Amino acid sequence: MPGIKDVARLAGVSVSTVSYVFSGKRSISPKTAEKVRQAVEELGYIPNASAQRLRGGHNRIIAISEPIRDEMNQTQYNAYFLETAKQAKDAGYDVLILTSEEAVIDIQRVTGSNLVEGVILLDLMHNDQRAALAHLYSKPCVAIGYPVEHQDCACIDIDFTKMGQMAAQTLYRLGHRTIAFLRGLEEDYQRGAGYMILFYEALLKETQALGITLIESEKVDHHNFDANQFTQRIINGPEHPTALINQSGSDILNAVLDSMQNAGISIPDDCSVLSCGTYLEKELVHQPISEIPFTPGKLCTGAVSILRNAIEDKRDIRGAVRLFEPELVDRGSLASVRSITEGGTV
Repeated sequence: MPGIKDVARLAGVSVSTVSYVFSGKRSISPKTAEKVRQAVEELGYIPNASAQRLRGGHNRIIAISEPIRDEMNQTQYNAYFLETAKQAKDAGYDVLILTSEEAVIDIQRVTGSNLVEGVILLDLMHNDQRAALAHLYSKPCVAIGYPVEHQDCACIDIDFTKMGQMAAQTLYRLGHRTIAFLRGLEEDYQRGAGYMILFYEALLKETQALGITLIESEKVDHHNFDANQFTQRIINGPEHPTALINQSGSDILNAVLDSMQNAGISIPDDCSVLSCGTYLEKELVHQPISEIPFTPGKLCTGAVSILRNAIEDKRDIRGAVRLFEPELVDRGSLASVRSITEGGTV
């Protein structure tokens, strides 16, 4: 494999001159730069993104920013990362994953050095600095999420406000007027997970508008959640909800489903269950649960397409927003209150 010394020898210049042509740190005459470019092409030497720029092309690398956190949902993390990487690969791009929590600095480093041609942000917070500071990046940026400040990057996501409304309306049409809500992990609310906050706020507002009584679980975490207490206090409590909306992952949900089964509560005969903002398709759930899910395939395909338009067609994508309508996947865990009453369980 040819090295920088081979390029210098063929071009008839010093190694430092070749390095300066690549980096642009010093002014090099057009004639000398052309000699280096010709040597690079003849030898097929591509040391880094700078050499690609000499060839007048793209380095075809994009960055994926997805900081790794404790207690993160690995199924969702893997789904979004792998789907984004797959779509990038199909489009002819390699990916560089940035996992540090010092995300803004990392993105500035890889965009400022021309190591990547664009950035896709995953796992967005409601107030996400990566999106808010996108004007600091020298390359186009797409967020799979809908943070508050996004004027300098494109956003693509499910409309989680509509998802919250849809959850309430779906159960309302089935006659449910008292509904239990199993919250997501408390640490996700506290860190400002954007989709969870948007869904939760919309659900509260819509249930209030429809006259639905919403009974919330206590704060949920992996280590202290008591599924039996939740079942006894809320599902079998004095207000006796006829439906349950879930926002937790499969581990918490499975614990509740098992507890309900042990308590003799049949789904959907005694209680309908609807999971929202989850991705149960790829998780082991103890029984089929109807869901308004994440759609990683659709979102990641769209994000890569938007970024390609910015890179290859020079489109200005700053401030662009695309929100997909949420979709209900019926897996048989929903029933009308009339059906429940006729079954003699209420």
